[in-house]
Amino acid sequence: MDKLIAAVLAAMQADLTPEQLQRLENVLVIKTHGLEIREEHTELIISERHWEKALRLYLASKRLENCSEGTLENYERCIQMLMQALNKRLAEITTNDLRYYLALYQERRGISLSYLETLRHYISSFFAWLNDEGYINRNPARRLKRVKVPQKIRRPYSAEEREHLRCLARTERDLALMEVLYSTAGRIGEVLALNRSDVNFTGREVVVYGQKGKKERAVCLTEEAAYHLRKYLAGRMDDNPALFVSLRAPFERLSAKAVQAMLRKLGAAAGIHAHPHKFRRTLLTDASMRGMSLQELQAYAGHAKPETTMIYVTVRTEEVKASFRKLVA
Repeated sequence: MDKLIAAVLAAMQADLTPEQLQRLENVLVIKTHGLEIREEHTELIISERHWEKALRLYLASKRLENCSEGTLENYERCIQMLMQALNKRLAEITTNDLRYYLALYQERRGISLSYLETLRHYISSFFAWLNDEGYINRNPARRLKRVKVPQKIRRPYSAEEREHLRCLARTERDLALMEVLYSTAGRIGEVLALNRSDVNFTGREVVVYGQKGKKERAVCLTEEAAYHLRKYLAGRMDDNPALFVSLRAPFERLSAKAVQAMLRKLGAAAGIHAHPHKFRRTLLTDASMRGMSLQELQAYAGHAKPETTMIYVTVRTEEVKASFRKLVA
């Protein structure tokens, strides 16, 4: 059956886009699943679910690798959904089961190819660990091929867009938050974990604790960020040590969902796709354009590999043309 599906995909490759090819593969896998001489049985297993213990140990091993809690939650949710959907013991799960689950998941939920690849990665990582640790004799996820994801240029904010968002900000907190997100190039979790005591206004510095690398790094505040942050803190009437809090009592530490909702609302009013992580990309791109080296950008962003930094840095076509005229033409 695998060879038949591969032959069909190969025959249609020249005529279909990556998205259409993936859809075709999903349909083929779903429609041919279970077409065997002996029908597969997936009745509910009442005995002890051995996979739950294995999952806990797997997550513990990933925690030792310094994975963030958010990433661990994603791994856990993905594997739990998989195991509950298949209702099979770990050793009985086949490659076709995994293909069937991923194809059905995409068809029912309409997820992007990028998210489909993320799920494949989570599942492959778990089963590779199970195989290495001796829980299963063979790894059914080894033959899951990578999902071909079209590369899209994720554009940063333009100077005009950032100014538009600033003008629409309704509170000093929101204005200060946007400036801090930009100047620190911090991940949303890193910025929201900051306390007032973490800010050095004299040196215009902030020490953030990296979510992914678990390392502290010093980042800077622009004059605009320092000004608006001072103004925001001066108007605070609460005693919460958190740097950013909700606008109403009991003034709890601000959540990522609240920030996303705030930016989504501002973005809708401005006609801009606004998201917290976009400020990080914008700062790294702006700093690169102004001459900061890749190594310096990597350290500032807290990336373990320079390749990761390059994904964030958007090279504008106008800059490439200017450099060509200056250095080559």
